[in-house]
Amino acid sequence: MKFNWGTGIALVYGTFVLAMIGIVFASRKHDPGLVQKDYYNLDLNYQAHLEKKQNTATLTLLPQVQFKGAAQIVTIQFPSGMNVTDGTARFYRPSTTSDDFTVNIKNTDALEVPAGSLASGRWYVEFDWEAGGKKYFWETTVHI
Repeated sequence: MKFNWGTGIALVYGTFVLAMIGIVFASRKHDPGLVQKDYYNLDLNYQAHLEKKQNTATLTLLPQVQFKGAAQIVTIQFPSGMNVTDGTARFYRPSTTSDDFTVNIKNTDALEVPAGSLASGRWYVEFDWEAGGKKYFWETTVHI
């Protein structure tokens, strides 16, 4: 068989098509692992979220988050005199959504979260709470 320009072009295009098909199948196996599954609803309610952040900016003291390695506990202490009537603390890792979890906060000024089963590394914590008739939002990181 003689190798000419037509054969070479056909081989290049054929290789390209096979590579594209392989890439499509490989990309379908990859889970993009979005940081937030409900990002569309978060975008729609961004103004309310922004107001919560502005309320948090007026606080003189922010909540204190600490990991106590010996007890394997994450402690959260809200500013003194602030009694949280309702809220949540959402723990997540950007690398995967399977480890994410949420802890409810009700009528307290401190919270302890068991960390024995948590993967080691950096965790992001989002606090969304209400105290004194005002809503607040604050996020921080904790290293476990």
